[in-house]
Amino acid sequence: MRLHRILMLPLLAATIVHAAPAAAQGTESPIEFHAALNTAVGKAKDLPIVGIPTYATFDYRTAMLQFRYKMTEKDQFVLQLLNRRLGTSPLQAAIPEVSMQWAYWQRKGSLGALKVGRAPMPRGIFNEIRFVGTVLPFFRPSFEIYGEGRETVDGAVFTRRQPLGNGFSFDISAFGGSNEVRTQVVTAAGNSIRAFRGNNLKGVQGWLNLPFGETRVGGFYADYHINSDTARGTRGEILYSAESRIIPRTVVRGEALRVYGIGPNQDRKSYSTEAVATVTEKIDVSAQYSMTDNRIFQRPPLLNVNVTATKDIAFGGTYRIGGGALVRLEHHRVKGYAFDRFVPLLTNVGGQPVIAPPSSGSYWLGSFAVSF
Repeated sequence: MRLHRILMLPLLAATIVHAAPAAAQGTESPIEFHAALNTAVGKAKDLPIVGIPTYATFDYRTAMLQFRYKMTEKDQFVLQLLNRRLGTSPLQAAIPEVSMQWAYWQRKGSLGALKVGRAPMPRGIFNEIRFVGTVLPFFRPSFEIYGEGRETVDGAVFTRRQPLGNGFSFDISAFGGSNEVRTQVVTAAGNSIRAFRGNNLKGVQGWLNLPFGETRVGGFYADYHINSDTARGTRGEILYSAESRIIPRTVVRGEALRVYGIGPNQDRKSYSTEAVATVTEKIDVSAQYSMTDNRIFQRPPLLNVNVTATKDIAFGGTYRIGGGALVRLEHHRVKGYAFDRFVPLLTNVGGQPVIAPPSSGSYWLGSFAVSF
């Protein structure tokens, strides 16, 4: 029943558009409609990963519908619906078939813009556009940096741009409320999905825009409380980001994330770098390197140890068909312990637990994306 009501929303919005009074003819419509589709076929080798099995799957997709209603010159209402399919990923069980991803009111004023409701979280380079395949270098942003969840804020978001002179400017965003966090834990007993709310969320992001090469550097900080069946405590996140087009026909990006907290103890550091080169007007080639280091907390007398949980080396090519559409082919080589099937983290040597050798796998992903 809930799904039926959600699916009726696009029909309702379309009805509003067609029911606009004749007096509005000749004037700009207050309603905007946008859509994006990013659909793929993938096949993994050796081990399943991020929902891609060792046989080909076409059940890999993001589809988005967005409606914007301009209430006044300063006010608008935004509604965005999202459909996601993650192949054979156990995380699919924690993701509804259709979700209300955004639903917020926005007021723009002389001091900045305020969003109230369920709004996109200002976090890193890609978070607010992570499901729009036509503006991404790969099917999805780095999993090590963006993961699952942390996409929206249920609360309020304030943003402001401050000119600094000589071509410099500073963008600042502050937010508070709650958000969703989803993780997957794979053990010998099977897959465990942990989905919980991050409550008492508060955070800030800043971008310094430089007057050359469309260059910007930024930082993000947030903390929140968790109170679920599997975790009770606090989490903090620090994210550093940078991107530049100072090299002709090339964009270079880098991000570094740290997630830490207690209840249970956690200290994870992730990194991602990528470069996208425009070969012709229609063809781009991309390369990306991502990794995650996890600190494993153990009971005394065992010592805490650092483990490289994942390394992902990816290469891709994009061909722009035209009309807002493109096709993309990418290959990922993954090494570590974060697969959809259990691989041992520890092994026994001489009666003592030691870190097991990392496992390796790879996958191909071919995708089609369009947006308008």
